[in-house]
Amino acid sequence: MKALASFIMQSRTRAVTATVGFGVGGLVLPPLGIVSSAAIALVTLRAGPGHGAALAAIAVVMLAALAWAVGVEPLVGLATGLVQWLPALVLAEVLRRTVSWPMMLLTATGLGCGGILLVHAAVPDVAQMWVTVLQGTLGPVFQQTGMSPAELEETFRQVAPMMTGMLAAAMMLSLVLAMIIARYWQAALYNPGGFAEEFQQLRLGKVPALVLVGLLAGAWVGQSNLLTEMSLVFLVAFFIQGVALVHGLTRQLGMNRFWLVGMYVLLGIAMPHMMIMLAAFGAMDSMLDFRTRLGNRPGPG
Repeated sequence: MKALASFIMQSRTRAVTATVGFGVGGLVLPPLGIVSSAAIALVTLRAGPGHGAALAAIAVVMLAALAWAVGVEPLVGLATGLVQWLPALVLAEVLRRTVSWPMMLLTATGLGCGGILLVHAAVPDVAQMWVTVLQGTLGPVFQQTGMSPAELEETFRQVAPMMTGMLAAAMMLSLVLAMIIARYWQAALYNPGGFAEEFQQLRLGKVPALVLVGLLAGAWVGQSNLLTEMSLVFLVAFFIQGVALVHGLTRQLGMNRFWLVGMYVLLGIAMPHMMIMLAAFGAMDSMLDFRTRLGNRPGPG
């Protein structure tokens, strides 16, 4: 990973090559797209928004040209730039200016909730839109399992009201992971050990935790899909805090690194359940501040 970061920072040509290469790979294997966003973020963190914007613009043009060359709609390049690289640039600049993980995470949360509100304002019937999209994209796949058209439509109608929120939460998670990779790269190249010390202190605070509780309560009382969708975005933010908290407590209390390995193994095995549990842990930490209550007991590493 450090070698890739070094490659990206050696010249703009290499940065463009890495960004476009992983951007193309992300169209086939989405996790690779996170690396392309991390490349944009790394350049922004180190050299500023001007260099990051120039890199993103060149990468968009090249990706559009590649799409056109292989017979794909060139707007794919523009869409990638708007959906992945522009938000990554914005979040990286927030982190660069404030040196604050809570501020960056809350900005990402605001972008996610803003996107949800924009979709609901622009589309008269969001649920029906998603039913149509799901039928066109996943319908043929599920039909091969033997499901009848009526069963498919019923399944899609059950999922459709939450699709905007789930997509916003997934996009936010991918962007925050790109920020984590980029900040880790930056520390590895220019400030060894700085990333762990910075990330492990992440704590969003009481107000965002109370907002999450309010969204969940409002969604439950009012049976509001919109509030539920927005709460999913907040849950991603507190999930990241929960991960940072586990890392911080493991180091602070001198616990065996087996606990970290176990956490990531469980995330791979039962991701939805673990994400909810870590998000709840993170929200509780915002109210109770476990690291301060447990005292500064330095551990190894």
